[in-house]
Amino acid sequence: MISFRLVNWHQVIEERSYEMHQVVADVLRRDPGKLDKVVEWIEARLADPDYSIHSKDALQEWLDLIHARGLAGVLEKLADRSEDAFRMRHSSPFAIIMPQVKRAKIHWWSPEFSAAVSALQ
Repeated sequence: MISFRLVNWHQVIEERSYEMHQVVADVLRRDPGKLDKVVEWIEARLADPDYSIHSKDALQEWLDLIHARGLAGVLEKLADRSEDAFRMRHSSPFAIIMPQVKRAKIHWWSPEFSAAVSALQ
């Protein structure tokens, strides 16, 4: 008989996103100039007439935070565990500075993922 463990996938996704954004925060702490690269990426998307309006709204929110509070505001939002912070991380512009090896490791080898796979065996 296979034993199935209930997994809250919403929570798994939220935790993965949080963990990935802690890596992004570390990248920004080590090299604050990378925030300029993110701003350039956001501004290019905002200027693109074919880019989704919904996505533009989310990116504009990040850009407003960057302009108003700078690196400190971004780091605070990335560390925040509130629903609002989760919502903002859901539309994150930081993938361009996320080390892809670390992203893959978090995505595929998280404890939640491993536990879910184990539960199916």
